[in-house]
Amino acid sequence: MVTFSSSASLPIAASSTQETANLPLLNAVLEGFVDGILVLSVDGTCVHSNQKGRTLCRDLSDSPSDSSLPTCLTVMGQHLRESRELYPDTLLVLTQEFTARSGHQIRVRVQWLDFPATADSYLLVSLENKTRSAHASALLEAVQYNLTPRERAVWVLRRANRTYEEIAQELYITVNTVKRHLKSIYAKRKDVTDTIAN
Repeated sequence: MVTFSSSASLPIAASSTQETANLPLLNAVLEGFVDGILVLSVDGTCVHSNQKGRTLCRDLSDSPSDSSLPTCLTVMGQHLRESRELYPDTLLVLTQEFTARSGHQIRVRVQWLDFPATADSYLLVSLENKTRSAHASALLEAVQYNLTPRERAVWVLRRANRTYEEIAQELYITVNTVKRHLKSIYAKRKDVTDTIAN
């Protein structure tokens, strides 16, 4: 059984491998993704990573100076490898959420990446910073719903799954004020959705 090396190191530059050095278009596409992307060989060696992938890996690592593959990704790769041996005809995608050192929620997806023309198989790892995604969505919704600056601040924190008490503490307002802002936000959101529906 192949196991994943916990000391697999991340390439310093996206073009550091021979496979991707000759594909500038592919490199540009991978760098353009909002998510972090890693391509791992079957033994767990990182053969390609985009900048966002490297950044999120550092955040998921136990130490900021650690350049090896985070333990959580190594373990997910092991599970996917073992599942292929047990269920060779089933395409599985493993998904797990982790809290990074920064406090951000990172969703990790690991799946097989097979190339029919060759016998090579790789693991495709995508890393989504759910905290940043929720923040971006909240800002877009604030514009859609025509929220005031204070409502926008409350909405951004609420979409980040903060409690009423946490929002009140961060914005130096009372819980009742948070509730009042959210009631106004929900009314504005309902107006927009009703307008779109009609």
